[in-house]
Amino acid sequence: MKIVELNKNEYEGYELEYQYFTRAYYDISIKKKQDIQIKIKRKKFRRKTEKGFKSKLFESYIERPQVFAVFDKRKIIGVIEGSLETWNNRYRIWNILVEKRYRDQGIGQALYRHIEAEAIKLSARAIVLEVQSCNDPAIGFYMKQGLHFIGLNTMEYSNDDIQKKEVRLEMGKRL
Repeated sequence: MKIVELNKNEYEGYELEYQYFTRAYYDISIKKKQDIQIKIKRKKFRRKTEKGFKSKLFESYIERPQVFAVFDKRKIIGVIEGSLETWNNRYRIWNILVEKRYRDQGIGQALYRHIEAEAIKLSARAIVLEVQSCNDPAIGFYMKQGLHFIGLNTMEYSNDDIQKKEVRLEMGKRL
């Protein structure tokens, strides 16, 4: 499998469409008594649920993005995008996607390992990323790569993230 770096001039604005099925989510509950108590518990949906969203490569808010891809002929079948956050010396993964029919073939793992090596070359102190609490397949994948829970934001996507079971979870790994 060959991983190639994508040229910004050629791929800026390239649209990624994320679609996945999930059977579980991480339920977030916050109780404010004398202390603040946060509970995160994995729960199953009543039935398999399909989720999806869109993103684009080389967004203007990303500081010096690096994008790497795997192709099948001329079609991108896997892609990962990251950048060094210079203000805190963490390497953030912004996008990682493997097309549905190419999943479970080691492409995502190879892309992750490649970008982690890039982060190490840049002397980043950690690698971090965001994932929705309902994206159980991605959370499992990230945990297999050695990432762990480092934080959350209950109002990232809407004012009803907890009720929608779409809370922003931050995952990370010290390098």
